[in-house]
Amino acid sequence: MDESRIIGLISGKGGVGKTSLSVNLGVALSDFGYEVTVVDADFSASNLGVYLGRYDHPVKIQDVLEKDAEVDSAIFRHPTGVKAITSSNEITDMEPDTSKLEEILDTAAQDSDFVLVDFPPGLDTTVASIMDACDELVIVTMPTQTAGINAAQITEKAKLDRHAMLGSIINKVENKPDRELIDREVETMTETHILAEIPYDPEMKEALFHHKPLVEYDPLSEAAMEIKSLAADISGAEYRKPKFAGLKRKLNNLTEKFT
Repeated sequence: MDESRIIGLISGKGGVGKTSLSVNLGVALSDFGYEVTVVDADFSASNLGVYLGRYDHPVKIQDVLEKDAEVDSAIFRHPTGVKAITSSNEITDMEPDTSKLEEILDTAAQDSDFVLVDFPPGLDTTVASIMDACDELVIVTMPTQTAGINAAQITEKAKLDRHAMLGSIINKVENKPDRELIDREVETMTETHILAEIPYDPEMKEALFHHKPLVEYDPLSEAAMEIKSLAADISGAEYRKPKFAGLKRKLNNLTEKFT
């Protein structure tokens, strides 16, 4: 790619699966041959290290923000191929000084095609400053009234501040006739294009237990294939869902069961 893209994944509320999506999207982009750095900007409830299975990197993003460490020392390469900057799990009431965040993201972007920023939930001054440091924003929401309303508030703020909106992702979609919101309703509420609908997959928890992204742990699952398709759409890479993926997945599961 000629120019790197800093994309922020943002949600109005917690629990929508933003962090898992950030990790899996990053790995999917990496699998297409792109250099990707995933950055944990959730300073108060960090989970990126949990999803990567890496708690031990000694330099966290807070160390760089507090000017005690260089940006490069906070970046590490994960076995999946993505690079990451994680956040500390220490509980603190102090608001982080985000004045250096743009420098952190720009430094990460120098050696990356994509920098994915995992936002904290909500819409406070910290979130607003992180938005300013990103090139594009993607809203992650769920097909529920509360998540839709919160996502609409994020959109309103982003458009008011003239941030570029890439679109919205509806996550944890269950195949139920009584789901609260359908894609058209989410599209209307957020006034954004729906980039993808990622189905709910219980294997996501199993993948987390094994410290693996779903796109590697169960690549033939519907959720994993939708994430790969999303990565292709964002990057322009070519991707076709495997034929008979459901049957192949069942055969793989049977093989693992009896070996």
